[in-house]
Amino acid sequence: MKKPLIALLALLGIQHHLSAEQRDDIAGALYQATPGAVTAGSFRLVGLPLSDWLVLASIAFVALQAAYLIWKWRRDSRQEARAARRAELLEKSCVSDRGPA
Repeated sequence: MKKPLIALLALLGIQHHLSAEQRDDIAGALYQATPGAVTAGSFRLVGLPLSDWLVLASIAFVALQAAYLIWKWRRDSRQEARAARRAELLEKSCVSDRGPA
């Protein structure tokens, strides 16, 4: 494990031991680069280039937005219908409470 690390450091131009700050910087850079590299690598393993994955992701995003809007419109129309029914029932109960005119 130590020999490959020393070889990697030599390729990067680092001949001596790393300071604590340098180790933290390298660890932070690896931490930030790993998700993108893993995602890109896994997409390539599946066989589609990244441009095709971008198209598929865009289509999926648009479909999710459309589904959300349809759900929201249905929910709003149901709430409006309930409110209208409540108002109608309230009006009928007020008229029946007054008695015959």
